Amino acid sequence: MITKENNTGVKNTVPGFRQNLILFCAWLALITGSAGILFMFFIAVHVIEHSRLVHPENLGNTKAQSLVAQMDTHSNPIKFAVIGDINNGIETFEVVVARLREEKNIDFLILLGDCAAHPTRECHSYFISEFAETGLNLPTFIVAGNHDITSGRFEYKEFEEIYGSVNFAFLYHDCLFIGLGGIHNDRKISETVSFLERTLKEKRALTKKVFVFMHQGPVAPDYVFTESGTTADQFQRLFEQYNVSYVFSGHYHRLARTEVNGVVYFITGSGGASLRYGSFNDIGLFHHLTLISLNANIIAEHIIPIPAADKISRAMESIEKTGMTVLWPFLRRHTLEGIGMAIVIIAAFSWGVMSLWRIRNL
Repeated sequence: MITKENNTGVKNTVPGFRQNLILFCAWLALITGSAGILFMFFIAVHVIEHSRLVHPENLGNTKAQSLVAQMDTHSNPIKFAVIGDINNGIETFEVVVARLREEKNIDFLILLGDCAAHPTRECHSYFISEFAETGLNLPTFIVAGNHDITSGRFEYKEFEEIYGSVNFAFLYHDCLFIGLGGIHNDRKISETVSFLERTLKEKRALTKKVFVFMHQGPVAPDYVFTESGTTADQFQRLFEQYNVSYVFSGHYHRLARTEVNGVVYFITGSGGASLRYGSFNDIGLFHHLTLISLNANIIAEHIIPIPAADKISRAMESIEKTGMTVLWPFLRRHTLEGIGMAIVIIAAFSWGVMSLWRIRNL
């Protein structure tokens, strides 16, 4: 038993277990309430910041094609950047972009898909806002990945409303660049194969080199575990028939390269997403930026290793993403529930403070 003498000289007896329980609950309420208030403030700040951002004029296939068309001077060399999967690794992606900004004379950037962490409008909006914060002004193309599009959650139509055509092609400095984003359901794959064949048939003879960009390519080295689709042979046949120079893809979070029948298949899928171990563990397993240059018919590959963002930054980014893509959309749809949550958090914090104050002065 714990005894305290009050002002009248009469001793009050407080059961020790009860007081310890109240003390524990008070600290729990204080800590939980404080965390909740800080989280609400943290998310509110980022909501305000993101609300001030607009869709970058250089991001998306339609906008990027227009910008590239204005740049085309038919002079060499060509130099472009390729970044693979971003997914949950926005902080590391920002490190990759910061390194890219140090490079000079880059014509454009191509993202190889899985820019969003999940196939939802909220995750795409979050990626767009984070991209806008980088301030990168290069024409930037996006090839749809399996985390960007899923039937029933985020469809091709929605993707094209934001970024432009999922399959695209453009000529630049007498080279042909083809993006094939429509490979994530059977109906779209058939359409994509037809688009590829038609584009190559019409434009291959007019160009020196052909570069193709996909999220998941039809060919990978033996040391990369692959998930070949049923149409892989169709794509490979067209690549070989029309003498495609390079096929760039991501999906596998690593760097890998192989050449089959004159076509180079280049996997560059470590633009921020967590690294995945495969059959040979650490082969090509590092975050990186890929730069490709073409000068006098010579293609050069430049791979720049990029350190991952520190753990604290990644943790803060995860909290921000969850708040922006899950909590904030929920609160917008359920205002009363949101107000109720805020009241509970503030009440818990207030009760914890008052209870600790009373116990301290008991």
